[in-house]
Amino acid sequence: MKNHLLALSALLAVSTLASANVQFSDNNGSLGEPVNYPQFQHVLSESELQISDAEGKKGNKEYFALDGDFTGIVNPYFYVDKTSEALVFKMKNDHLRNEVRVHKNFRTDLPDHFYSLRADVEMIDPEASMKNSDSKQDEITFLQVHNKGLDDEGTHNVPHPLLRVVWKRDANGVKGHFWAIIKNNAVICKGSFGKKNKDKNMCKPDVAYSHIDLGKAPTGKTTAFDITVGNKTLSIDVDGTNLVKHDIDYWRHLLSYFKAGVYNQFTHGMSEAHFYKLEYSAAEPK
Repeated sequence: MKNHLLALSALLAVSTLASANVQFSDNNGSLGEPVNYPQFQHVLSESELQISDAEGKKGNKEYFALDGDFTGIVNPYFYVDKTSEALVFKMKNDHLRNEVRVHKNFRTDLPDHFYSLRADVEMIDPEASMKNSDSKQDEITFLQVHNKGLDDEGTHNVPHPLLRVVWKRDANGVKGHFWAIIKNNAVICKGSFGKKNKDKNMCKPDVAYSHIDLGKAPTGKTTAFDITVGNKTLSIDVDGTNLVKHDIDYWRHLLSYFKAGVYNQFTHGMSEAHFYKLEYSAAEPK
């Protein structure tokens, strides 16, 4: 069975690589191959890579390392800096991504079941990344708690993450801060308010989402994020201080999973995030 999955993974990787023009290589040996660095081996073994063709259409993405084997998965967008040993995620253009997706889909409502993602992150000159952007959003999402739906097949998949942690250029005059953007309900909201939404009131932006300021993003240093989900609670610590403890009882029927990397919501630029730590853990009763 394992050999079959490996073969299927390889086949999918080859086919998507060819169609999306996403190539993995390091011809001059200057890039560190992430799987070779012990501090990242566990999270990579539990994950797959979802990456866009940087020259492709808006919203495109392909899937690699579906079996958690990241051998040979290195290119100028996804690598380890050999000097700092930071795991580097880069991506060009709007609504394109470069993220690891932890395979585990978990319930958020069970007592004594807790799932955590810990990351020490430095955003590399995001102001410069967005200097030519004409987007109204101007955000880089770098950590997520997303959802799979009611089961591992994605039945009744809600097209919104429970949580996005973002760097935002300007939030009503608050510039260059990190934000936690939390979906406040499990209502499926599509498009802009008033368009194709069955429950218009619950899909109003100020009802459907909370925006929590996580502080000014520092320059030239990392910020430590610790996200824990379990027992109907979403908790976020930033540099050791708890800034979010959010009741998510409304999310109890949905399975969730973690993502980390970069997802662009700005135009005409390149995002870059350096992860000095990226750890995933699950605490479940035996």
